[in-house]
Amino acid sequence: MATLEEVLVPMYFFHRYQLEATAKLIGGLNYRYAIRGDGQLVTEFVPAAEQLKALDMLIKTVEPTVLMLPENILRIIPPRPMGYVRHRELIESRTDLTFDALSAAETAAAMTLNVILHPSRAGRLVEYHARDSKQPGLESVIDKLVSATIKSPQKNGYESAVQITVNDVLINALIRLAANKTSSTQVRSVAFLKLTQLEAWLKDRQKVVADEDWKAHYMYAQERIRTFMDAPQDFKVEQELNPPPGQPIGTDNDEFCGGF
Repeated sequence: MATLEEVLVPMYFFHRYQLEATAKLIGGLNYRYAIRGDGQLVTEFVPAAEQLKALDMLIKTVEPTVLMLPENILRIIPPRPMGYVRHRELIESRTDLTFDALSAAETAAAMTLNVILHPSRAGRLVEYHARDSKQPGLESVIDKLVSATIKSPQKNGYESAVQITVNDVLINALIRLAANKTSSTQVRSVAFLKLTQLEAWLKDRQKVVADEDWKAHYMYAQERIRTFMDAPQDFKVEQELNPPPGQPIGTDNDEFCGGF
């Protein structure tokens, strides 16, 4: 029964390649390797409506209900027996022997949010919006992500734990973007602004929320942002768990399938 995880992993991350392809539309440029005088299109912005539709689709991949695994599946994945080692084709865990449903959600959310907030894409969003105000800007993309995650209505139970996990991944991604020295000054300043706004919002939420899990989440998230802003050069961004390898799926090396 423990080997069900081998089957689950490619299914749970089945969307990873469509995700990467869809993200290319955001801050996207349609272009050809044209030759002077051949009449081909050289470059054009991806229409704003297509970019916003792509962003909406990507946001759906981090909704708690999408990332949650059914209880009847979680109950039939036991710890791996002796001789069945954990290998790179499985989900990394923070719960030692047991299957970690929240780590699965963390890994999947990081796939989406880190590709949306990639420094190069963020730079294109800043530039293209400056050249054409109809193009989505980095500010509006970040605002939409925050509204759909951190500022969305609080859930309960398992769904709540997944929602908090996604929120933490987004905060990490924003801090990483603001701290990235390869990003342009404008990109880093926008990320810094959005973190400042978010820090103030989190501080206010602590005063009104009653649930202690959510209060703890808001307090720790605010403290991370404040610590980063106080000393960006010294701050170490928390790293999400690495996803299983992508292409090619599988391995030719039997050592990763010990016991089979």
